[in-house]
Parts: sequence; C-alpha cells; structure tokens
Amino acid sequence: MMIDKDQELFLDYIKQLLYNTDEATLCRDELSDDVTQLADGIEYLGEVIKDEKIVLSKMAQGEVDEEFSISHNYLAAPVKSIQSNLKHLSWVAQRVAAGDYKQHVSSLGSFSDSFNEMIDQLSHYREKMEHISNTDVLTGTANRRAFNQMIKKLWDKDIPCAIVFIDIDGLKYVNDNYGHSGGNRYIKEVCQILKMNLKEDEFIFRIGGDELLILSKKEDAHICEERLLEIRLQFREEMKKKVPYPCDFSFGCVDIDKKENKTISEYLSLADKKMYHFKMQHYIDQRRPKYSNHIDKSGLDSRIFDAFSQTSINRYAYICNMETNVSRWSVQAVKDFDLPYEYMYDAGKIWEEHIHPDDCKEYEEDIEAVFSGKKECHDLTYRARLKNGKYIKCRCEGYVLRGRTAKEPNLFAGILTRVDEAVNYEER
Repeated sequence: MMIDKDQELFLDYIKQLLYNTDEATLCRDELSDDVTQLADGIEYLGEVIKDEKIVLSKMAQGEVDEEFSISHNYLAAPVKSIQSNLKHLSWVAQRVAAGDYKQHVSSLGSFSDSFNEMIDQLSHYREKMEHISNTDVLTGTANRRAFNQMIKKLWDKDIPCAIVFIDIDGLKYVNDNYGHSGGNRYIKEVCQILKMNLKEDEFIFRIGGDELLILSKKEDAHICEERLLEIRLQFREEMKKKVPYPCDFSFGCVDIDKKENKTISEYLSLADKKMYHFKMQHYIDQRRPKYSNHIDKSGLDSRIFDAFSQTSINRYAYICNMETNVSRWSVQAVKDFDLPYEYMYDAGKIWEEHIHPDDCKEYEEDIEAVFSGKKECHDLTYRARLKNGKYIKCRCEGYVLRGRTAKEPNLFAGILTRVDEAVNYEER
C-alpha cells in the first residue's frame, strides 16, 4: 500500500509537469520500493508530455516539421495528424499562390470549409479579372491580349490556323462628321456581323481602333477569303438601310504554319499587307471610270496648279481627285520620271513602280492612311527612280482638301521635292 510520502512525491511531479514541464523531475530515491513499477509508468508519461510539449511549441511558432524523439509516443498520433493536415494546407496555399485554384483542403473541420470557400472566391475573382483583361469594352469581343495568348498556345502546340486582318474603312470620316457615337456604332456593327458568321473554333479580336483579327482553327485562308467577301457584301447592303454614309471593311487572309519558319509577327505583317492591297484595289474599283478611254479631269485644271508646277525644276506638283482617282502631275515630273501622261488614272500604282523597293512598304502604309481617312496629310522621304534609272532622295508632302459642298470633290494635292541631285542614292 502506497504511503502518504509516495503520494506527495507523485503529486509534486505531476504539478511540475503541468507548471514547469521542462524542469520536472521525479525524486525516485525517496520513493518506497513497492511503487517502483508505478514510478516507471508515471516517469514515462512525463517524458512523453515533455516530448509533446516541444513539438507543440514548435507548431505554435509555425514549424510543422518537428519530429517526436520518443518512437513509441502513443499520445503523438493526434498531433501527427494535425501536422500532416497543416503541411498539406501549406502546400495548397503555395499552389493557390501560383494560380492553381483546383486544390482544396480537408480534415480541418470548419477551417477547411472557410479556406476552400476563400479559394473558390479567389478563383471566381481571377476568372472575372481575366475576362475583363481579355475583353474589348466597346464591342464585347476579345482584345489583342487574348489574341496573343491564343496564338501562342496554338504556335507552341504546332497547330496550324488561319488569320484574317480586318480594317474598318472610313472610320475617321464617320468620327469627324457624325461624332464618336457614330464611329462607335460603326465599329460595333462590323463586329456584330462578323461574330454572327463565325463558325466553331473561330474567334474575333479587336486589336486597335479600326483593326480586327479573326482566328480560325477550322478553315484555311482561301475559304476564309471567300466567306469574308460574301459577308462584306451583305454588310454593305444592310448598312445602306441604317446610316447615310458608306460602310465597308477591307481584309487580308493568311495561313499560319510553324513549319514555314516564319514568326507570328511576320504572318501578321503579311496579313496586314494583303489587307492594304485589298483596300487599295476596291477603293480604285469603286472609282474606276465607266470608259477606259475617258479621263475625267474635273477639279484638276487650275492656273494655280500651273503656277506651282513652274516654280522650280527640283519641285514637282501633283493633285488627285479622290472621287475619280484621276491625278495630274507637273510636266517636269512627267519628263524627269518618264511618267506616261500628265493626267493619269490610278497614278498611285504607276508612281509606286518608281519608288525604291526598300521604301515601298512605308509609302504604301502612309498613302493608305490618307486615302482611308485615318490622316489628312502625307509627309514622307523616300527614293524615287528617274528616267535614267538612277534613284534620287525625295521628300513628298501632300494634304487632303475636303470639298466645301457636295458637288465639290475631295482633292489630295502636294509637292515632291528633290533632296539630292540626280545621282544613284545607294552609292551615297
């Protein structure tokens, strides 16, 4: 039977375990011999409690990897379970921070529920922000950022596709004459008819003020072109019933195949160039004379033009009726550059043949911007070929003169100035 002295020693040890765990010591020398087995058990319990306190203290400081030193610690199982759940929670938090919102936690009761709800809310918020970031506010279509993401995925997976570069014709004219509300309506009308005609695995993007892209994983460029021609005609007819100004768009289609060793940027430039040629061609077709043997000189006969034409042999005057696409060039220009006539239909194409090949693209882009209404003036320095085959450096300046009345045509007039003498520019 345990005497009062043994009871006091055991109670004192238990109090030490509760209030001063690390320093707790059982005075075994003072215990009677018949409580040795009980002393072994209580002392083992004390060591287990000390071991668990160390682990729990580390956990309280955020360290969940601390191991138990006593291998057969039967009180450790619940703590080890908590450690495991906290480690999983930490891993899930890292995955969520990296953008993986598919992960969830369990076995932590209401905490798991709250944490999982937070993940779901973050996922929803991210999807919403991603949608906003990839959407054009005006039209509701995808934007350039969305296009860059999609084309990169297709490119990385070697999936061929077709792209269509679209430019809305005459948007600047509509903005200037009918306000930005009219221009916005014009943009939305174009997007609407294009969206209505999209097939499965086809997507539309607005990448600029008047520029759109269509990406097709279904059709090649040739089929896309045939479809866009029909859509364009349908759009022009429908808009005649809605607005008092002409509505149209130009486009260029290309197939994208990574095996051709071109970059995405090069494909976009090619589509843009095809769009430009389409724009210039249908602009010319709409203004082509009914009779090829007749040149309409209206708006081009002026004594002022004659005077400017004779001011200097190094300055060449030109003027173009933008409604008829007939131009007049100074007699000196006809002689120096071996132009076919003083009055010419579609002189832009004729003059382009005289421009140095390395300067043609910049010239085309600038002239297209003027004739499509994006800008009012033309100011460009480039190389042009003389009658003798040598190139000279020229500065070409031009300005659009809007007709003051419905009967008065819009004119594009300017001066071509020789910057260098008539020498081979490439040798300078």
